[in-house]
Amino acid sequence: MRNTLGAPRLFVGGILFCLLLGGSRGVAQSKAADASGVQPLQEPTWLIGLSGGYQRQDFRWSIAGNSAGRDPNIYSELKWRGVSGPTAAIDLHWNAWKRWRVYASGSRVFTRGGTMSDTDYGLDNRNDILYHESFAAVAGYDEAVAVGIGYALLGGGSWRLTPYVGYGVDAQYFPITDPGGSFGSLDSSYSAKWLGPLVRVEASLTLGRRWQVVADAAYHQATYHGWADWNLIPTFAQPVSFRHRADGYGVEADGSLRYIAGRRISVEIGGGYFNWQTGTGIDQLYLSGGGSDQTQLNGLVREGWRCKLGVEIGIY
Repeated sequence: MRNTLGAPRLFVGGILFCLLLGGSRGVAQSKAADASGVQPLQEPTWLIGLSGGYQRQDFRWSIAGNSAGRDPNIYSELKWRGVSGPTAAIDLHWNAWKRWRVYASGSRVFTRGGTMSDTDYGLDNRNDILYHESFAAVAGYDEAVAVGIGYALLGGGSWRLTPYVGYGVDAQYFPITDPGGSFGSLDSSYSAKWLGPLVRVEASLTLGRRWQVVADAAYHQATYHGWADWNLIPTFAQPVSFRHRADGYGVEADGSLRYIAGRRISVEIGGGYFNWQTGTGIDQLYLSGGGSDQTQLNGLVREGWRCKLGVEIGIY
């Protein structure tokens, strides 16, 4: 696998350093704020967050002509652009014991727009186009779940900082159809799943009595699995025509502004960015007559942004 992990490790390390540095400064600042009469917010035992919003992402992968990555180096390439739709999410935080924290989250995106293109090449470096078609991507979904346990390094003052370790699963489903088009019987699909351990850091800064700035960043060490049903190619097996496997990573960063409406309820607005990638992997093709063939998966890239509006309910 190509060495794709160095950059995100530096990125996450930089985030952790900045948060820790900011937190150490925040201790002195929170003491000054407390002395001026601003009382720190008491953390609830349970914090339940419900939110809705919008997400947009791009997703692409390609395979080579053989397992050595040649003949040609890019043989088939699929790209999803502007895959977008409304989102729904739930987040749970539990102050389990003293400084120990537990969180769980789940989200789903309902795809309502985007395009998908499929291109085959006869020569290296995307030369000699043999096939090219584009389709609308107006269905499918994106979903994610994660759990983690953390320890609050800072709490009780204006600054709060909690690192977590946990496990996450991110999945996408892309149906490929052409209703009313030239390929009316097209009913194919591609499914993707990223799963593995994660490291996450949550931080917040209280501004006066009613406002908070909240940020979190996460690094996922992921194993990628993909599988497809290609229904119009008679030599391909169904319902699993080919599978993909590769190792990779995911980086996510989110920020929001929170208004504390009362002791038990707050509202927030925010957004975030994500980038998931793999190195080279394996494309395993299954034939309808039995047997299989293998070539090189050149790698996958998934990136995008999201925005949200939510409410949080505290239980003491």
